[in-house]
Amino acid sequence: MTPESTAAGIRAWTPASRTEPRLRVGVILDVDAQRTVHLRPPSTGGQLHGLKETISLAPQCDVLVRLAGDKVAVSVQGELVGEAPHVRVQAALPERLERGVGILVRDVVAGRGFHWQKHIDQTLAGDVEVFPGKHGLVVVNELGLEDYLAGVITAEMSGACPVDFLQAQCVVARSWLLAMSEPKHMADPFDRCNDDCCQRYQGTGDLSDVAIAAVRGTRGIVLHAPDGNVLDANYAKSCGGVSETPEHVWGVAKPGVSAVVDAPADADERRFFPITESNLDEFLDGAWLASTRCYCSPNVVPVDRIQDYLGRVDEADDYFRWTVRYERSELEGLLREKLPEARHLAAVRAIRVVQRGVSGRATRIEIEWENVAGEAVTSHLDSEYRIREVLHRKFLYSSAIAFHVKRAGDGKIESVEIRGAGWGHGVGLCQIGALGMALEGIDHETICLHYFPQSRLTQVYD
Repeated sequence: MTPESTAAGIRAWTPASRTEPRLRVGVILDVDAQRTVHLRPPSTGGQLHGLKETISLAPQCDVLVRLAGDKVAVSVQGELVGEAPHVRVQAALPERLERGVGILVRDVVAGRGFHWQKHIDQTLAGDVEVFPGKHGLVVVNELGLEDYLAGVITAEMSGACPVDFLQAQCVVARSWLLAMSEPKHMADPFDRCNDDCCQRYQGTGDLSDVAIAAVRGTRGIVLHAPDGNVLDANYAKSCGGVSETPEHVWGVAKPGVSAVVDAPADADERRFFPITESNLDEFLDGAWLASTRCYCSPNVVPVDRIQDYLGRVDEADDYFRWTVRYERSELEGLLREKLPEARHLAAVRAIRVVQRGVSGRATRIEIEWENVAGEAVTSHLDSEYRIREVLHRKFLYSSAIAFHVKRAGDGKIESVEIRGAGWGHGVGLCQIGALGMALEGIDHETICLHYFPQSRLTQVYD
């Protein structure tokens, strides 16, 4: 273990520390059930620690780590060199943070459980450690927080985004991490994972000079909540015009995190706040959409340009407004697959939203159906996440939805159209909206305070 890896960890960090913490990121998780992993040290070569003796690794040689019971077995260039409870790979020499620099890890899952899930290779700054898990290997990347953030802001969105967006994203991501208010991965050998469960992190492969400058230019800067603590600042891809409160998504209040209308202060769009059943249809489909000034709308961030700004695992689409349509048989098949109690569903009778947040996001849905015995059954989906999980083969973009049910003459459902807004839970910074603000020349501090108007920016370490 290098001297750098003994620096203060993120879980022990407080604002009084006044220093940059180290962070351990889960890159390959036990749930991925990967029994082998290929690593490649950087062009400076590397060192392999954890065996009886430290092994020097030639530049970009092949290192294969295999699960071997409660140990890991390591081969270098096809030759077995030993087994150990865990091993660590380090660069032989410190390297400057640049695009593509670091230790290569092959076949890393990105987007676990979402519609964009895929395997990608990742090049990681810092050290890489490999542990045995119950189902597969666990790969951990240990590095400084600032280098980590460079890999976050270019995974969440593209390094081709304007610098003010990247700076705002960096401040918000740093704040969320340093707040450390969510008890995630407490039993794992890492602090946060590399995916949407925590924050996307994909290493140095997508870095740009602008992204590195954005991290360096905001070093140690965070948002503070009204209570004086580091703000637990969330973000999502697109709010769809109005952001959501954490109370309606996770059932908890977060000081300094509230819902906002994603438009200029003088915009007419503010008349929609809050979204209710009475204004929902107009919000989703009204004539105002053609001329909207919402920052996350296609009028500000055109759909034909959005792929330039998304992370490499994302797929371009119109996330501001979208439609999903199911024939009755499709919907019934989906419910049988996704709802354990609906395995014997014979016919769906009704589906309706019974509770919403202030952004129009459904937080409780009621589904009436009939089983094969002819009995009436009612099921409920009780969170925006569960709603999105059940009502799509992969994952519904958002729960800011309205159902349009078409019935036959006998009253039976023929089809269900879901009209929706946004992408994600909608709490905090709207990434596409923040991008739109940056494209209009708005600076990163104004962007941050637009989405977190009760907060203030301060520097917690140099």
